[in-house]
Amino acid sequence: MQKEGNELTEQGNRPAGTAGGNTALPAVPYGPLERIRRIRCFLFDMDGTINLGMELIPGMEGFFDKLTAAGRRYYLVTNNSSKDHAHYVKKMNAMGVPVTKQDILISSDAFVNYMQGVKPGARLFVLGTPELKALIRAGGFRLTTTLEEGADYVVVGFDQTLTYETLTIACRLIDRGVPYIATHPDVRCPIEGGEFIPDTGSFIACIRTATGKEPELITGKPYGYMVDTVMERTGFRKDEIAMVGDRLSTDIAFGTNNDILSILVLTGEATLADVAAGPVKPDIILPHAREILKYL
Repeated sequence: MQKEGNELTEQGNRPAGTAGGNTALPAVPYGPLERIRRIRCFLFDMDGTINLGMELIPGMEGFFDKLTAAGRRYYLVTNNSSKDHAHYVKKMNAMGVPVTKQDILISSDAFVNYMQGVKPGARLFVLGTPELKALIRAGGFRLTTTLEEGADYVVVGFDQTLTYETLTIACRLIDRGVPYIATHPDVRCPIEGGEFIPDTGSFIACIRTATGKEPELITGKPYGYMVDTVMERTGFRKDEIAMVGDRLSTDIAFGTNNDILSILVLTGEATLADVAAGPVKPDIILPHAREILKYL
């Protein structure tokens, strides 16, 4: 991802279209590394950045203790609105990552934060798991369950308890003009064995087919509502916040779309070839998240 007309490739770590050692450029670290020093709050994707499944990525041992000792704040961020904070705390603690509920930021947190500003106490019909519904209730909202009760908004989350009845009620309410909000746009969710299951984006597509309607907004990555939530909670400016992740279409797009520093790490999904070929370009590329500590 060399600028000024050159593109990085994985083969030989040299700009595309050149040959020989004289023009070779180091692929990583890439970008304005001095900007890392100005960051006060890091947002980390989890799988592919910190861990792979239930295993901590080698080299991440003690990383967050050192980050805290350097005076930096961090959040672990996820679009997966089917789970609650306790789930992620338990999972990450089991791998030695010292997080509390206050260190976890879910797309559903951004939804609650947004709705509390727009219509506190609203009546909501929610397609979501018990965990999502509990989080929304805790935010001061009333949940409706029938067509007759109606709703101020329909909320579409990663509902792993979805039934035809609840989907039908949601679509009928939307057809009647009730606006709807989705927690995140992911079409599918990876599971063990390299397989996938339908995620919230699949439900959005189903509702679009049935009603012709799109969500009024989507609160998860790559949209900006999670950044808004972080700024309100911490008081930090956008130039003091960075997103660190391994996926171009969500993590890095989240950074570039919302004017925060984007740091791609090469321990998960994206490769240098993906960066060279695709439209989403990170500000910084590091081989591993632990490299951040070098530049603080």
